[in-house]
Amino acid sequence: MSRRPRQPNSDGTRYLTTRESAERLGVTINAIKAWIREKRLPALRTPGGHHRIAEADLVTFQAELAESSQKAARPRILVVDDDAPLADILKESLQDGMPEAHIRTATDGYEALVQVGGFRPDVLALDIRMPRLDGFEVCRRLKARRDTAAIRILAMTAYSEGEVKRRILSCGAEDFIEKPFSITDFRSRIVALLAKNAPR
Repeated sequence: MSRRPRQPNSDGTRYLTTRESAERLGVTINAIKAWIREKRLPALRTPGGHHRIAEADLVTFQAELAESSQKAARPRILVVDDDAPLADILKESLQDGMPEAHIRTATDGYEALVQVGGFRPDVLALDIRMPRLDGFEVCRRLKARRDTAAIRILAMTAYSEGEVKRRILSCGAEDFIEKPFSITDFRSRIVALLAKNAPR
């Protein structure tokens, strides 16, 4: 049974105990104490050594938690193609079908690696034939690193002759699509790869 919040202070501020705050947020008291230690949640300390959290501060913190959780749940997709207009079209098509997604583009392999460093995409739509650093090498480098190995890669190419598909899959790509392809097919491949990353 939850306790009633303490009465307002003389200045009108209502303070809650760590237990009351934990019940309000649906977390453990230890989580509340950890957030206070990390200075993420403002709190006062009583002469007896107990923490008190202003109700207004708790409401603000709860909203920040909800926002960060929502952002974390938004899929991140990076589209890499040296044909910049095509990359933009693919980005727009994904955005139309997945308005909640964060989507960026890169126009060569080096730019893709730089973007991956800060953006941390869940899925990478990667053109294979690009100048300077091609898709094979980008794929190899990402899969060789522990912090980027989990990125799902959809390889794209208009030159599927020979063993291109086998080569890119052996580099670590999870899927392969030949150009020209339909927007519907492209989007469905991306959604399928995102589903593989979804928590179970």
